[in-house]
Amino acid sequence: MIAVLLCLVPFVLLALLVKGIQLVARGARAGAWTGPSMWAGSGFTAGVLTICVYVTGAFAGWGGMDKGEACGEDVYDSKIDALHQNDPPFPLHNWCNAEIDLVPSWVNPTVAGLAVVSAVCLVMAAVLGAVPGATRVIRKKKQRERRI
Repeated sequence: MIAVLLCLVPFVLLALLVKGIQLVARGARAGAWTGPSMWAGSGFTAGVLTICVYVTGAFAGWGGMDKGEACGEDVYDSKIDALHQNDPPFPLHNWCNAEIDLVPSWVNPTVAGLAVVSAVCLVMAAVLGAVPGATRVIRKKKQRERRI
């Protein structure tokens, strides 16, 4: 049962990504830049990209080999590997020795940045969707600014 659910994860992520892009495109075509669907689409897209980047970092250097082969037998230090077995899931690291990490340096900042963008966009979508007329107020304010 768990294997079946794990097989469905990429399809769910792809569906969320497509829906997010559709919402952003629909909002852009309608000129509803402040609408809740535009924010929700941006949040879904950033969230899926966050998961994809995290998985990329989690499997960095794996390639079907054990860690000694991925690092190179002359570089791999099993003592460092044993020290880092119980590291937290974020920030991502896959240490070969005290200096060499198999996870690319761009993964952790990208995951953090995309997670923040996703959270902000989803909160904005919830606020704009929950407050009736919020987008109308924003549009009226922009129209007043254009007249001045």
